[in-house]
Amino acid sequence: MARSSFRRGEGSRSSIRPQPQFDESSKSSIRPQPLHELGEDEARRLVAAEVARQVAQARAEIEARYAKVLGPVAARNASPFQRAKTWETFGALNPRFATGPGCVAERIEAAEELVAYLADYRAAWRRYRAGESDVVFPYGCYLMRVRHDVRVAPAPS
Repeated sequence: MARSSFRRGEGSRSSIRPQPQFDESSKSSIRPQPLHELGEDEARRLVAAEVARQVAQARAEIEARYAKVLGPVAARNASPFQRAKTWETFGALNPRFATGPGCVAERIEAAEELVAYLADYRAAWRRYRAGESDVVFPYGCYLMRVRHDVRVAPAPS
């Protein structure tokens, strides 16, 4: 019986994933030892101490890069209006397309695609709601496929 060349290590180099390279700061201070030698309490203490060291190191790196990092309680209690930079007028336009200035043709094309998609979706929804089981929803209806197990059209090519 012939053995697989992959098992013997004779496969192409592209079939073997390279090992990730880590810098010295990411190495753990825990030395591998059999758990029965350490005991459960000592192993838990070592792991908890190592996790605390890595969290403190990550926070120090983030604080060095950025001005201030909020903890979970401070983030929860922060007002969204405390440091608002701009204010949006209630009822003003809420753009759906990021085409950039001067790209009128692209914006019109995106709007026409959206109108066509919404019309296709609404027609499929009405058929589905009426009880038809062989309805095909337009491409992009991921949630309908997941929640209601409906068929969705393939991606346009």
